[in-house]
Amino acid sequence: MRRTRMAAAALALLGCQSAPVTRSEPPATPAAALARLADDYWEWRMREFPTSATRNGDHRYDDRLTDVGPEARAARGRDLRAFRERLAALPADRLSEPDRVTADVLKVTLDLEIEEPDHGFWQWNVDQMFGPQVSFFQLLTFHPTGTEQDLENLAARLEAFPRHLDQYRRNLAEGLREKRVPPRVAVERVIAQIRRHVERGADKSPLAEALARIPAETPAARREALAARLRSGLAGCVLPALSRLGDFLERELLPVSRTEPGVCHIPGGREAYAFRIRQHTRDGLTAEELHRVGLEEVASIRKEMETIAARAERPGDLNGYLEFVEKDPRNFYATREEVLDDARRLLEEATAKLPRFFGKLPKTPCVVKPIEEYRERDAVAAFYEGPPEDLSRPGVYWSNTYEPGTRSRYNMTALTVHEAVPGHHLQIALATESKGLPAFRRHGGFTAYVEGWALYTERLADEMGMYRTDLERLGMLTYQAWRATRLVVDTGLHAKGWSRDQALAVMKENLAISEPEIVNEVDRYIIWPGQALAYKVGQREIQALRAEAEKALGGKFDLRAFHDTVLANGAIPLETLRGAVRRWIESRQRS
Repeated sequence: MRRTRMAAAALALLGCQSAPVTRSEPPATPAAALARLADDYWEWRMREFPTSATRNGDHRYDDRLTDVGPEARAARGRDLRAFRERLAALPADRLSEPDRVTADVLKVTLDLEIEEPDHGFWQWNVDQMFGPQVSFFQLLTFHPTGTEQDLENLAARLEAFPRHLDQYRRNLAEGLREKRVPPRVAVERVIAQIRRHVERGADKSPLAEALARIPAETPAARREALAARLRSGLAGCVLPALSRLGDFLERELLPVSRTEPGVCHIPGGREAYAFRIRQHTRDGLTAEELHRVGLEEVASIRKEMETIAARAERPGDLNGYLEFVEKDPRNFYATREEVLDDARRLLEEATAKLPRFFGKLPKTPCVVKPIEEYRERDAVAAFYEGPPEDLSRPGVYWSNTYEPGTRSRYNMTALTVHEAVPGHHLQIALATESKGLPAFRRHGGFTAYVEGWALYTERLADEMGMYRTDLERLGMLTYQAWRATRLVVDTGLHAKGWSRDQALAVMKENLAISEPEIVNEVDRYIIWPGQALAYKVGQREIQALRAEAEKALGGKFDLRAFHDTVLANGAIPLETLRGAVRRWIESRQRS
């Protein structure tokens, strides 16, 4: 799982609102006008979402957080519509092919961002994975601390946090009045996270590490004043604000929170889910069609798994074999260190195999890090975080080492391939390094492309020779079935009105994944309607395009060139990818 735009929005916490960037002199050509528009849009995003700017290596706004109040939302809507008007005024027939791709991607991006507020997601946005009670405490993973000014900027963000939580609480209160409330399981999880932060106290907060980062050369009086400001920000601003939010959630929201987890159970929920489907998949399928595709995919993958089970010479059916695998302690890790060691070994092995399958490789390295203690309990098995614009940090494959005895060895190869290489790191680092693309394309992303590519590479890893045993291949197929089951479960929850228990039962019936992982996954689908649909949809599209290219080109087909083509344009909508690959096929046919 890559940190998505939804997660990035959760990190965009409180600050100033501003109008779009405009410049007085008119551009000389349509191409120049488009380039200016793309730059202006990105500049606007960086100002409006300062913590995202910091994460991307833009440190002009390091003392700010993002305004999440109603006035700022309205202003952003006006700004986005102004950008779309500028785009509509450009003569598309006078743009080059690469510029048409940029214009197409920008139009889809703006259309989605303009529509999103219509569905009022902020009214029930309680998120145990990337809500403010989690995301704010990640600041030190990307906020610079090398100078006194860096730490002054951090202190300013600590002091601004109470205002953010006040706005956040008012947004939830608005939903409460309109009977658009969050699911109970999310509220319960977030309350527990908040209470752990408060009980831990300022001195043991993840953000307290900033005190140890005050530069050694800082004069004593200045050091003392800066340390006092940081302590005051934590103890006097951040933790009391969190405590007030926890009280609100527990006393006012929890009693009326949704016991029916699907978004279809709130007013306007079905329309909101239809939007999320369009946003995350870009393929035009309805919830009912996606549900049916999921059932078909699960059945097909289980047949592959049955072949492995038969070779294992175990009596009984596939479910019996999966149960046997899950109960064998040798298939699970004993320590946190073993989880990390295996992830690092597999990352190194996959990296060595890349040149046979890809012509262009990223210069930016990828490293493995354990998910931090304060969020590991509610996190998924792993996720990826890309490098910033200036490439000053590597890509990070975050691995969950919580309760290692529940982490399966046989799934680790597929997990590492997906999150690191040739999955998320290869794709995202290449996009970030592609300075010929506009910044919004280097750092933006459409979920079906991003997650579809990563899921495609899990199958590709079989061609790369990464799965050495039937058990490791079973792990890959388990992950394939997992993503197929998501189509069934996500649509079941949010379109068919399933209960949480129904969703958990379907996952347990079809997957050789530990129960804690299944619980965290289902609770993720509950808070992020539609996101889980993107994986299989995107993978199916890339596989279909590869089959189309192999058939059309025959002996001219080059797998390395195909992969380079798929990765050449950043994380684009599936319809845009389809056009790019078909133009590549035509060019190869002419050569």
